[in-house]
Amino acid sequence: MSTSARYLYAMLWRWPAWAVSMTAAALASGCVGDIGDGPPSGPSEAVEGVDPSTAIPRLSRREIEATISDVFGIVGAAERNLAADPKVAVNPATQAEEEVFDTLSATKTASQVFVDGLESLAFEVARDFSADRDAVDDLAGCVPSGTPDEACLDAFIRNVGQRLWRRPLSDEEVAALIATVAPLATDPAAAEDGHYVAVRGAIASLIVSPELVYRTEIGTPVGDGIVELEGPELIARLAYFLWGTAPTPELLALASGGVPSEEDVAALVDDMIEDPRGQRQMRVFHELWLRYTSLLVTDAALAADMRAETDALVDRALDGQSGDWTTLVTSEQTFVTPALAAHYGLEVPTDPGWVSYDDKRMGVLSHGSFLSLSQTRLTETLPSRRGAMIGRRLLCQEILPPPPDVAIDMGVPVPEGACKSDAYEAHASGSCKGCHLAIDGIGFGFERFDGLGRYREVEQDNATCSIDGVGELFGAEFNGPREFVGANVDLISECAAQNLIRFATRSFRASDAQLERMVTAFHDSGFDFAALMRSVATDPSFRYRRDVVEGVMP
Repeated sequence: MSTSARYLYAMLWRWPAWAVSMTAAALASGCVGDIGDGPPSGPSEAVEGVDPSTAIPRLSRREIEATISDVFGIVGAAERNLAADPKVAVNPATQAEEEVFDTLSATKTASQVFVDGLESLAFEVARDFSADRDAVDDLAGCVPSGTPDEACLDAFIRNVGQRLWRRPLSDEEVAALIATVAPLATDPAAAEDGHYVAVRGAIASLIVSPELVYRTEIGTPVGDGIVELEGPELIARLAYFLWGTAPTPELLALASGGVPSEEDVAALVDDMIEDPRGQRQMRVFHELWLRYTSLLVTDAALAADMRAETDALVDRALDGQSGDWTTLVTSEQTFVTPALAAHYGLEVPTDPGWVSYDDKRMGVLSHGSFLSLSQTRLTETLPSRRGAMIGRRLLCQEILPPPPDVAIDMGVPVPEGACKSDAYEAHASGSCKGCHLAIDGIGFGFERFDGLGRYREVEQDNATCSIDGVGELFGAEFNGPREFVGANVDLISECAAQNLIRFATRSFRASDAQLERMVTAFHDSGFDFAALMRSVATDPSFRYRRDVVEGVMP
């Protein structure tokens, strides 16, 4: 077990002491592993080229929040008590800082801050839920007749524990927890609430456990450093990928007879994707990938309109009836309020609704929600930042960070009276030339749109400087979103597939073989994003992981 994992276990089990031995033996058997490739004829081919990763991936704050909300109906507890997951991390393979998903295992380092936050979360949820006696009794399936009623306490712990820990609790685990919390019911301060005080202790203990915050994927070794997931482990992996939350008792029951077959998994995946939770998770992926929910727009009303615009387009691209995900970047229409239409200079509708673009715009790359994310100074643009953002997010380009002494948030200094394009051209020389040729070429192709998505033809700070809006990528010129998307829609869809694999596997990268399979499936489906989700979840690699070299953490 890694040092960080030992540390977290020690901290998490400051109370209650019974739980330390309960999971230590299981976790000591392995700490690392991941997923795979094809068209696979066996485990080795399934995980060909796949990087090893942890066998005990920790849940993200978002996943913990969803789990708590689903089980207890309490919203916001994780967000109030746990720090946000990092949005950037250094890829050890490239030493480049990359934008990452909140699922990335490499960012889940144990810390005192996390442990303290988890304890606060457990205290809050246990306090608030145990106060609702009817809700407690509903989860237990019985009404206590004593203080405590150990039979009802046993039922409550089993029912809630199965949801939180994603597996049935053993008789020994339940007995140990009852022995710890039952005495709380007889404390004089508990009075007539004794049973529910014991429930409160049980809830807190179940939440603070590493069995909640870690998904064990210890599995069964099948040779060559490859591990096949056990039934509950596979079901939990599917649930957190397809739903972003814990599996239901009905899903866990499917694993009671062992590892589900490929045919059973395929049928299950179809149902899970069609479920409202599956539909919601597809939007969540796009929010995390494109990051359009974190607008750099100070006008709250305008920001809300922009968010609604992009939400509507994402929903249309994911709509099974339209069936073509590329609508996200090729749409000739957009959803606007009258205020947002006037802001863009488009036809102003009487009520919020879909309007046609002019000949300058196309898809989400024309949205203020997206164009504002290039780290602008107010409404002025930084072509390098915008180009790097688009290159990373839409084309999956590897862009190395600038030297530490470069103030990237300030952009290239533009002398008074000079034009921005001239200043950037002069700057892109010497040691700066290589990176700037790549990112400025993209950024200047979008320069006719300011930081709030409005069209312009002259520079904001110098109206005597015209903006030609011509960019360059792979040696070819383009002007604006239409020409960019027209030339790169296949690359954008491939990048979407690559990011979905990274999101699912909690890794920095997708293996070449696995990516090829997913891109082919996406293309063959007519760019149906639900079909891409299905392909990732039903790929043979999804039921395996690869162990790391002894003593080396990924």
